[in-house]
Amino acid sequence: MHIDQDLYPWISVAALVWGLLDCFFGYKIFKVTVAVLGAVIGALLGQLAAQTAGLAGGAELAGVFIGALLGAGLAFLLYLAAVFIAGFGFGATLAMLLLAHFNHGVALLASVVVGVIGGFVAVKLQKVLIVLATALLGSFRAILALTYFTSQIDWLFYFQQPQNLPALIDNNTWLFPAVLVLAAVGAIAQFEIAGGKSGGGKKRKAGKEDAE
Repeated sequence: MHIDQDLYPWISVAALVWGLLDCFFGYKIFKVTVAVLGAVIGALLGQLAAQTAGLAGGAELAGVFIGALLGAGLAFLLYLAAVFIAGFGFGATLAMLLLAHFNHGVALLASVVVGVIGGFVAVKLQKVLIVLATALLGSFRAILALTYFTSQIDWLFYFQQPQNLPALIDNNTWLFPAVLVLAAVGAIAQFEIAGGKSGGGKKRKAGKEDAE
């Protein structure tokens, strides 16, 4: 997919903001994120179907709109699949970050294996894994998008060609610690937000029982 260079800064800003939102509020907005991703994929498929059918103009826009609605609805229904994908993303990203400096091929293979394990664990321990997954994936996405402004790195290329990600991490040694530090801060923030809410609920309940 070719991206106009004039649009690259805006796409980078959007990816950076999305990454930070995921990193710090990932569990809270997870279902919305799933629906948005489904809508984007559905819209692209709807546009492709309209173009294949030789439609243009309003008919093509209608195909995009219908595809977006169907994609969002289907993605929301496939919530458990999304949880598995989030766990897979967490395991795969973590393995790649840890092993990229040793061997690129091993890093790719390990990322798939650890990703599958992470996906199954995520289904069993949804809240914890979703927090960790969104924090790490959001951090990784935000840091990569930031590299466009700091080093003019064509980060979108690496999302389109993920087999080159180990080389990117290996050649930019600051990426690994930066991603982990931001992910740790984001995960702590998410657990604090969740803990604060549940703690507040318990206090209110205890106060009500004392009053009775």
